[in-house]
Amino acid sequence: MKKKTGFIAFIRSNIIIVALIAAVLVLSVSAKGFLSVTNISNILLQISTYGIVAFAMTISIIGGEFDLSISSLMGFITLLFTDIAKKAGVFPAVLLCLAVGIVVGLLNGLMVSKIKMNAFVVTLGMMMFLKGLALTYTNGKPNNYPNDALNAFGNGKLFGIPTITWFFLLAFLITHLVLKHTRFGRNVYATGGNMTVAKMAGINVDFYKTMLFVILGFCTSVSGILMSMRLSSGNSLYGSDLTMSCVAGVVIGGTSMSGGSGSAVRTFWGMLFIGVLFNGLQRLEIQASWQDVIKGLILIAVIATDCLMVQRKTRKVIVRND
Repeated sequence: MKKKTGFIAFIRSNIIIVALIAAVLVLSVSAKGFLSVTNISNILLQISTYGIVAFAMTISIIGGEFDLSISSLMGFITLLFTDIAKKAGVFPAVLLCLAVGIVVGLLNGLMVSKIKMNAFVVTLGMMMFLKGLALTYTNGKPNNYPNDALNAFGNGKLFGIPTITWFFLLAFLITHLVLKHTRFGRNVYATGGNMTVAKMAGINVDFYKTMLFVILGFCTSVSGILMSMRLSSGNSLYGSDLTMSCVAGVVIGGTSMSGGSGSAVRTFWGMLFIGVLFNGLQRLEIQASWQDVIKGLILIAVIATDCLMVQRKTRKVIVRND
């Protein structure tokens, strides 16, 4: 009986890995060329740009917050980078875009932590503002920047792995180290787990709440720059599904929306599962509209499961206290 219980517990704690293996096995049989080196490289490239932001979103959700504005921010950054790069050069464009991302994150964070506005309202408003700003910036038109050197960098490989994937792996490593081995990471867990207790423990909750949004703004800018390099263009539509994809990857990986728990490792597996699933749907030539239906259902199911698990844990705690 213990062995059976132990096996079930192992499956539950590693459900995303089990699901990933199952998806790979099914798609390797049903989708021609799925396991080819080229397609695997494409999957890594597809998840890398969004994955960088997903790790920042992991920190944010663990800290008890989330940001809706990152989708519009990415689109605006791609337009800003391509425009400034053409006019003033790549280096000034990179610095300006990173600064814009940090400022946007700082504004979101201060409104949430200092003015005590709801994060949903703040970031929804910022999303609409940035979307309108992006459309106004180029009159709703994409901005092309055919630069051979940047395009080679954005689509190049290092040791057989896409260059942008190395940024993804670096973001994973940094996030893992910060969350598991630094005071900042421990305080983020504490803030998301119970903000009142964190304040009583002497943690500057307002600072950590603000930093969650700053990190998200910075990482979104990095991803926007890399996307511009890869596609040699900027467009207000780029990153339109960024928020959904990041939240899906984070939550599917096992990070709870209630805050206080999660890890970079879980998000890594979650984003890989999302990449495999999306790539498989495309290779099976399923219509884009049905792909959205499937993605939405999966996200709803995962979040619903997370909510039920939180409620179950809460009931257990109440029973024990009684």
